[in-house]
Amino acid sequence: MQRVGWIRMGALGDLLVGLASLREVIDRWPGAKVSVIGPKLWLEILEPGFWPEIDRVVVIERKKPAALVYKLTNNVESRDSATHGQRWTVVSSGDWTLRKEMGAGYDVIFNTRVDSPREAFPAFWARVPERWGAAKCFERFIYTHRGTHYGKDPLLHERDVPLLLQDEITETNFCSKYSTLTTRIENSPRIAKWRQLGLPSPRDVSKVGPGGTILLVNPTSSRREKAWPSQKFYELIKSLKASPDFRDVDVKVLGSPAETDWLNEVARGEVPTVQPANIGELFRTVAQASLLVTNTSSVQFIAASVATPVVTLMGRARPEIWGPLGPKDLIVRGSEPPDVDSLFEREQKAYESIAVETVNDAVTRQLHAIRK
Repeated sequence: MQRVGWIRMGALGDLLVGLASLREVIDRWPGAKVSVIGPKLWLEILEPGFWPEIDRVVVIERKKPAALVYKLTNNVESRDSATHGQRWTVVSSGDWTLRKEMGAGYDVIFNTRVDSPREAFPAFWARVPERWGAAKCFERFIYTHRGTHYGKDPLLHERDVPLLLQDEITETNFCSKYSTLTTRIENSPRIAKWRQLGLPSPRDVSKVGPGGTILLVNPTSSRREKAWPSQKFYELIKSLKASPDFRDVDVKVLGSPAETDWLNEVARGEVPTVQPANIGELFRTVAQASLLVTNTSSVQFIAASVATPVVTLMGRARPEIWGPLGPKDLIVRGSEPPDVDSLFEREQKAYESIAVETVNDAVTRQLHAIRK
């Protein structure tokens, strides 16, 4: 049986948008056992046993040479459908390295990073037979199967970058030009497929909620400057609740347990707040919603994986790279001021330029589309 290692690094949003590539890699090597290699956050994203092809998560952190290997084991304490009777259990020793891991029986390594070969070098030194990835001309020896899309240009969504890599990859060792890259993007069957599907779900979630229409409003972000102002979110909720279209809609304000003050600025005791305790609970909460309104955040990608429609508010971020991924999701963009040097201030002003009425119209259009 083949062993395939799939590498994906980054924060929550980076990992979530890679799920389409992970699904494609699993399908490309049917019958293989797959190891997901990346940060510890993968243990929370991937429900044990939901994708049975994945039996290992190899945890590596930036600037740390050691690796921890987690394997699926039978969970004697719980055999309900929510855990599939399995859990992630650490099995590696303290001196385990990524190079040792890749030398322990891997047949294929697929590196999704197109801006750095760092995680691919251990596979090269371990002489893994097939090494897939993108590299500059002088780094081409790292891979046996090398793609030509290296870096951040042209504009391509972070979900679609590794999909293009799998489409275009060849066993050539010469330096290719990018002149036909736009054509390859337009003709990519994998990119076309996932532009219709959004993202696969890494967890067993149900779309059956408590009944009725649920609107989740996620007003938070990693920084205040990267979010629509709380006052405007409050005004949006008031205007929606005053509309006849929303009389039967259950509006809830969504955020993490650490964002209570921020959520209360928006809810003001007039609508309930929802604060999932972990990523699994967050997936279930978003799956049961009828519609999500959010800033540019990882929550929009969770929505894409559980088929919940989204209205995403975007400041200066490019939707071509970080926009929502549901085929019917809507984007409301702000206007970036040209005469401001600070990127944070430009982001903040771009969000502030979004009118409540514009968001209200987008949310109402999504509601009507849902009810058709």
